[in-house]
Amino acid sequence: MSHSDLMTQERQEKIVQLLEKKGRLTVFEICDAFEVSEATARRDLAALASQNLIRRVHGGAMKLQVVATAETPIIQRQSQNMEAKQRIGKATARLIHNGETLLLIGGTTGLAIARELRHHENLTIITDSLLIANELLDQRHHSIIMLGGVIDPDERAVRGTLSRMLLQHLQVDKAILGTKAISLERGLSVETPEEAELWRAYIDIAHHIMVATDASKFSQSALVHAVPLEDIHTIITDADLDEAAIEHLKDRGVHVVAV
Repeated sequence: MSHSDLMTQERQEKIVQLLEKKGRLTVFEICDAFEVSEATARRDLAALASQNLIRRVHGGAMKLQVVATAETPIIQRQSQNMEAKQRIGKATARLIHNGETLLLIGGTTGLAIARELRHHENLTIITDSLLIANELLDQRHHSIIMLGGVIDPDERAVRGTLSRMLLQHLQVDKAILGTKAISLERGLSVETPEEAELWRAYIDIAHHIMVATDASKFSQSALVHAVPLEDIHTIITDADLDEAAIEHLKDRGVHVVAV
């Protein structure tokens, strides 16, 4: 390794350490802290983001957060990033056509999407979520198929082998997935191998894979790789996602809707 390469590596390591302390840095703060040009600072951030060590945001970077295995229950999470999720819900609904068959997986963003389907007609919707099923039943426009399994009380959703068995006999036009963690390099990750198997079953039955998630999930990671970017056709997210990240996704063949 050359002297200049060593200096670059050391500087990038210090950037990560500084982000761990401060949480967020602008490009100009990096320039001041390390006496480098704006172009060099941006190259450092791009390199670190490509290694999934930081999250790029407009004008700088944020530290990468790790998904906790004991997640906050869904009822408490509904108020987090509420405006962004509502925009994502509306944008996703615009991509859905009357008469389609959907797989709509639970979570707060999935619930936001379900609430925007009240003006659609004749949808067939498969879901794992008790909250989504209740919302759609109240709308009275659609056919609802509930996946089976053990109920997770925190998520108000079903899990397990029974869901995978039922999915083997189904096919849908579109699978609409929320996520707790997404990487610009590896795609979606989840907390357990069992959950990863279920997610792979989701994508196996769909002609078109859509991921609906707010930009904060791009700063998180989980233990088990589940869905590679190459399997995702469309990502609907909010405008807080860094432009460089959007361009990277487009280069990987993903259609991005940022609202």
